Amino acid sequence: MEKLRTTNVNKYGVRLLDETWQEYWEEVNIDKIGAFLTWRNYIDKDRCMYRIQGDTVSFFSNDLALLSTLDNLDDNVQITQAVCMDSNTMYFKKQPKYKHRTYFKGKRMPKDFSDNVRSLKDMYASLHFCKGLINVLFQNNYNPYRYLHGSFFVEYNDPAMLSILGMWFPNMLSKTYSLAKEP
Repeated sequence: MEKLRTTNVNKYGVRLLDETWQEYWEEVNIDKIGAFLTWRNYIDKDRCMYRIQGDTVSFFSNDLALLSTLDNLDDNVQITQAVCMDSNTMYFKKQPKYKHRTYFKGKRMPKDFSDNVRSLKDMYASLHFCKGLINVLFQNNYNPYRYLHGSFFVEYNDPAMLSILGMWFPNMLSKTYSLAKEP
């Protein structure tokens, strides 16, 4: 035990109940902790969330007036506003090759699904089916009980192509996104 005390006392944040505990207790700011607990108990839990990690507390809220009351707790409060982008647009680092992407639902493929994909690829060169879907349809062994994965998609430039996809794949299409370069 003496060897532990003399060598790596604070190696893993371990404080022994002797003189080192007293030094640690003096580092704790009881007034700030009390002010935080009072503020936390006062606020409505639906208006704010907080996260404690180590000696840092982060607050999340849509109410700027509520967050501005944190100035009473600490002089070093930093308030940052998150800007939400359009939820129907997927952003990429580089300019995407296509303007729209439609995902398929994760459900069982009809028996003529492979033929429909092949026909559409031949008729419309501007359609791009994802590589995973093409591999499942044409490069793996045929199984009549195949299922689509929810990550399979088709990309295209003309927004009217969504109507054509809807006619060829009724009840098989999920969400459609616009593709854009990150602002």
